[in-house]
Amino acid sequence: MRESGRRAWHELPGPLAEEVEGRLGSAVRRFEERRGGFSYGVLGVATLDGGERVFVKAVPADSDHVADYRSEAIVAAALPAGVPAPRFRFSCEADGWVLLCFDVAPGSLPHEPWRPEELAAALRLVTLCARELTPSPIGGLPTVADRMAGRCETWQARERDGATGGLGTWERARLGRLAEVERDWASLVVGDSLLHFDPRFDNLLITPHGRASLVDWGRSCIGPAWADLVCLLLESDLGDADPEELFAAHPLGRAAEPERVDALLVAFAGYWTRTAGLPGPPHAPHLRVRRGRSRQATIDWLRRRWR
Repeated sequence: MRESGRRAWHELPGPLAEEVEGRLGSAVRRFEERRGGFSYGVLGVATLDGGERVFVKAVPADSDHVADYRSEAIVAAALPAGVPAPRFRFSCEADGWVLLCFDVAPGSLPHEPWRPEELAAALRLVTLCARELTPSPIGGLPTVADRMAGRCETWQARERDGATGGLGTWERARLGRLAEVERDWASLVVGDSLLHFDPRFDNLLITPHGRASLVDWGRSCIGPAWADLVCLLLESDLGDADPEELFAAHPLGRAAEPERVDALLVAFAGYWTRTAGLPGPPHAPHLRVRRGRSRQATIDWLRRRWR
């Protein structure tokens, strides 16, 4: 395995590669790794005999990403045609590996910090997904609270234990309020939309004409449509753009009840406060930096809302 944690196509178990080529009706002649994200294993674009290209991602069945892969296979297969996401081909398991195959989404990754025209395309995408995925066309998925279970008790624990180490002046002064909101956040962040719940810049592809596609649906859950807008504004570097202004100007943001938005921000701030100090996994050491950036962006957003 390389330092990035990614593997080449030829490192897949032979029976798995043979099953994939059998389903595609062609041998894989070239494989180009795709960068981005925090997963490891095989991830990239396979070129087949005749030039057809497909996107393939695979991980060992005992990896900590496999549950997301299995969830993504269910969600991707059931997404309505109006959702701008690459077509799901199939999934398969063999020799202790799980593999997903898709059409190749057009476009390229946006830049970080966001460029204005790319951010505008992403904001349009969130609007479109909310329209197509409310109510959720897929049943049996976890809610936002289910997805975040066990990860959002930071402020309550800090208040109970009097543990203020590593907190800024603003968080220490409002620890009681943060803990109070955190106690009830799950009952407030509810809805009937299918959420992507991880629309980072590297989970989007944008064409030169401004059409965006959303990939990697492994963390999908059910909740309020505006939650994906919050995630988009916190999980990538906005540069000089203000998340509160962007949120307030967006149709989903204008329709959201302020106390419910505060509840999700408090939950996210607690989650990232808890995880920002943890080392990133060996295959994604930069994850710690991203968690710290998202934590500060969330605190700054709350600070503006709670003036």
